Formats: sequence, structure tokens, C-alpha cells
Amino acid sequence: MEVTDDIRFSVGSLAEATGLTVRTLHHWDEIGLLVPSERTGAGHRRYTAADVRRLYRVLALRRLGLPLAEIAKVLEREGTDLRAAVERHLREVEAEIAAATQLRDRLHRVLATLDSSPETVGAELIDAIEVMTMHERYYTAEQLEQLSERAEQLGPEGIERAQREWAELIDEVRGHMERGTDPAAPEMQACAARWKALIEQFTGGDPGLRASLQRLYDEQGPQQASQGMVDPEVMAYAGRAMAALPDA
Repeated sequence: MEVTDDIRFSVGSLAEATGLTVRTLHHWDEIGLLVPSERTGAGHRRYTAADVRRLYRVLALRRLGLPLAEIAKVLEREGTDLRAAVERHLREVEAEIAAATQLRDRLHRVLATLDSSPETVGAELIDAIEVMTMHERYYTAEQLEQLSERAEQLGPEGIERAQREWAELIDEVRGHMERGTDPAAPEMQACAARWKALIEQFTGGDPGLRASLQRLYDEQGPQQASQGMVDPEVMAYAGRAMAALPDA
């Protein structure tokens, strides 16, 4: 979705695009935190590209643990400087593990868009908001803290290495699927063992995190949950291979 200065969102379409609820957007309008720039003749809210930029900054500050009243004060002090908010959020995202690196990549593209055309917000900003809200919906605050701590242990290089390992493994599994390799065959069992090890690396063996991750994939589907890294067919094929592991 391209978000340019001439586009307008209704409250329902903005909620659907970002993963927020209509009730949340109504509340933020009522307290003056995110007031739509326009209203129709019938009084319906219409959000502009400038409103989307402000919404991004609200969510970025909320992820830092600031209460809504404090967020409003920060936004009043900082004015309309979206770049500073993106850079601050990017520093926070650098500390998260492999799942959040998808968000980090999108934030780099947001900065590139702002550099080339400061008044235009691309699809990356809507996508970034969607990732933030999706993570908060499936992981508790304590689990997000656990993931952040594990990211610090891995460091940026470790996170990037894990991301590459996932991409290479998914390509390898897709190749076996297309060639019709039996999920119980030795070569696929080796892939299944690596798949399981990467999941354990993400969750640290924590059963609660594993359950939250499973719920995310069950409800959102592999394509959405993985931000396009793995499709349902490959996920199902890998699942059959993991089920055939000796210790499954």
C-alpha cells in the first residue's frame, strides 16, 4: 500500500491496515493524541499521511514504555520530526532477535523514503506498524523482555547470522519439497533437526514463548507470521519432517 499525501484513511481502513482496533483510534482521538486531520460532511474521521506519520511515532514511543500522557508531551516538544523518532525506534529494534529484524529492515527503508521525499510515507511505515502491533498481540510484556535479552546476548551479528540460516534452510526445505523427498528421509530429517534447533534458539527452550510463537503462526498463518519468509506449503512439509524426528 502506497501512502502519499493525497490518500485518506477511514478509521476502519486505518485500523485494518495497522492492526490496531477502531476503539483504540477513537480513544486516541478523544484524548487528543491522534486527531484525524479531516472530517467528512457527515462527520466521519479521515486520516491523512501526516496522521499516519504521527501514529507511527505514537507507537514507537509506546514501545519504549511511555504512558499516553507522556507520549503527548514528547510529540509536542519534538514537533513534526519523524526522522528522529524512526532513528530512536531503530536503535531499540537492533536489540531484538531474528523475528524483529524484519521490522528493522523496513525501518531502514522508511529512512530512505524520508531522505528522498520527506513529505511521503511509503508502504514500509504501514508494514512496520503492523509488525509492532502483531508482536504485542501474541507476546506478553515479560516475553518481549525475554526476547530483547536474548537479542542482546546474540548481538547484531548473531541476529543476522540466524536470519541467514533461516533463509538458507527454508530454501533447502523448499527444494526437497519440490523434488518430492520423503519427509522421513535422512536428508530431510537433518533439515528438520536444524529447523527445531533454530526455534529453540529463538525461544531459549521456554515453553511459554514456544506456545506464543505457535499461536502466532496458527492464527496469522506462516506467510503473515514470518513476514513472507515461508509459505504454508513449505511450513506443512517441514512440520511433517519434524513429526518424524526420533524424539518428536
